[in-house]
Amino acid sequence: MSVGDPEDPAAGRIHGVLTPQRHSSQWRSALARKWAVRLSSASYIPMSREAIESCLLELVELIVDALEDPDRIEEVGRQVGAKLVEIHATGEESLTLSLELIRDVVLADSADDTIRRILALLTAIAAGYAAADRENTFTQQETLKRALLRSKLQADRDLAASEARFTEVFTSTPVGVAISDLTGKFVQVNPAMGETLGYRVQDLRSMTVHDLFHPDEAAYLTAAYAELAEGGRVQRLRERRRLVRADGETAWAYLAVSVLKGTEGEPRHFVTMVEDISELHLLQERFQYQALHDAMTGLPNRQFFRTRLEAALANLPKGARLTLYHLGLDGFELINDGLGHEVGDGIIKAVARRLEQLLQREEAILARFGGTEFAILVLESPRTPPVHELAPMINEELAEPIYVGEHGIATSASIGVVQRTAGEGDASNMLWAADVALRRAEAAGKRQWALFDPDRAPNERIQAKLAAIMPGGLELGEFDVVYRPMVRMRDGGIGGIEAKLRWETAEFGRLDHADCLRLAERSGVTLSLRDWMLSSAWAQLGRWHRAGHRMRLVVGLSPNQAQDPDLVATIRRVLAEESLDASWLRLSMPISVMLGDNEEARENVAFLDRLGVKTALHDFHGSPGELRHLRSLPVDAAQFSDEVVRLIRDADDDSQEVQAVTGFVPLLQSCGARLAVGDIDTEEQARRWQRIGCEVGSGGLYGEPVPAVEVPAMLSRFRA
Repeated sequence: MSVGDPEDPAAGRIHGVLTPQRHSSQWRSALARKWAVRLSSASYIPMSREAIESCLLELVELIVDALEDPDRIEEVGRQVGAKLVEIHATGEESLTLSLELIRDVVLADSADDTIRRILALLTAIAAGYAAADRENTFTQQETLKRALLRSKLQADRDLAASEARFTEVFTSTPVGVAISDLTGKFVQVNPAMGETLGYRVQDLRSMTVHDLFHPDEAAYLTAAYAELAEGGRVQRLRERRRLVRADGETAWAYLAVSVLKGTEGEPRHFVTMVEDISELHLLQERFQYQALHDAMTGLPNRQFFRTRLEAALANLPKGARLTLYHLGLDGFELINDGLGHEVGDGIIKAVARRLEQLLQREEAILARFGGTEFAILVLESPRTPPVHELAPMINEELAEPIYVGEHGIATSASIGVVQRTAGEGDASNMLWAADVALRRAEAAGKRQWALFDPDRAPNERIQAKLAAIMPGGLELGEFDVVYRPMVRMRDGGIGGIEAKLRWETAEFGRLDHADCLRLAERSGVTLSLRDWMLSSAWAQLGRWHRAGHRMRLVVGLSPNQAQDPDLVATIRRVLAEESLDASWLRLSMPISVMLGDNEEARENVAFLDRLGVKTALHDFHGSPGELRHLRSLPVDAAQFSDEVVRLIRDADDDSQEVQAVTGFVPLLQSCGARLAVGDIDTEEQARRWQRIGCEVGSGGLYGEPVPAVEVPAMLSRFRA
């Protein structure tokens, strides 16, 4: 039967190899003593000899039992190795001696030498492996130790360099820096902190950060520091705050505070950085003052006035009554033009001081809105004069001569007034309403005041809105030129065709010529609207002439359009756009701009005459001054104003009005001008004007203005 046969009860054993004494207890004890002696010589085992032998005897018995039971060999081998390590039998020779002893005593004396050599080889391999592993572990430990040492040395050097840099920054920075404990007591303070607040560093070290707080800031800052220490929502503090200098003066500072934490994340210290911004604060206050005040008078400006008005409306009791006066100085351009702007500036300053003096007993705000406009907001009290008394009082105060050098100058103001309770007031609406009332007062003449009329407010808003959107309407092509006939009174024939403006608005419907010119003055498109109308009408006239409809084009101008210095250049450009003779164009100028010292308007008439353009004057009232200019200017037609036409329309033939106009017409004709009138609606009116001496008429009787496309049909009707 072969070795390892499962039928053999001794399967797994090696016959003739294992020593026969293995079952002897004396042999096992002797083997344990011999093993203990060898191990004691190879390594230090912190046990008594008896304990070592007892422990090794247990291992011998495990080994012998495992040799009898092959299934336990691997398990017992691990237990023996672990036990040797446990009793510190880990010297360099311990494993080798242990394996050699087991080899020599376990094997029988007659064992095959081959087996003995194999076991010797295995013993040497195990010993070599263990030694190499131990050496490798030792090398790794040494390498790790050296790396840790180098790391520690580098960390020490970095820490020293960091501390040196911190010290350098801490001592040399111009920003004050202080480290304090959680009670606020200073632990470390840099020189800049003392220089910023005027303290000696040694004095600060005996103080707390709370000693630096301004009394008005102390409660807030103390609470802020406490919240930082508690680690609340606020992680750092960065604000402009007031501190107290050593001399007791206030210092505005940019304060930055944060918390230094310990290794466990708990707050340990405060870091407080202080930058003196007192000069910057004063400069910003100055800039803010300049931004909110008029530089010339020192009064609040429009922006500041509006802010104060909004605050008053929000904070006063709902029933508190406020009155807003909007003042515009009358005729101030005469002072600037006649005496110079320096004198004008002096008058503005004097007006500001007088208004301040007038209001010193009132709870009021006075502001300059710019130019010659002022505003006053009065919180009414029982002693406040009513509007009908205070408005005249303002003009009485301004009427006293203001002496600038040798000149005593009196001024007056137009005043718009609006009254509201705080509960019903709105700042934007009040300012707008006061401005509307001022414009109405100015239209009534100098030294007038007007109370805002809420019934007229909707129309005023519409007019303002139309003026605002007019430039866009012109760009978008919402305007059109329409034409009405100028009829010869003697035969009913066409004497010319007059161009008129028409604006078709999407929101407010159609606006006629007079409304367009009035709104153009408010919106600032007067000249661009004139240029567009002239160019469009002249081009249309060219098309009509080429179609055989030869007629003269009449274009009436507003005062600003007529006295524009660029009028002649504009006419030259328009005339060049069509191959028509300039005499086919007649420009009608308002007589008002020819009066006085307006040389620009009169020169325009002279230059237009040299170009060959016909000119006329409209809005005649029949004054001697108007006749004088009519006689001196190269014009060949004059048109009565609509006021004169309405006066004659409602009067009888033998009335003084009709007689006066009838007697004036020969004077007008003696100047070489033909007479024209508009607004003729009936045959009776036409006959009256013809008897008076009118040669050309227009109005509803002859047809309302029509678009260019309908003009040929209109001309055909007149021919028929």
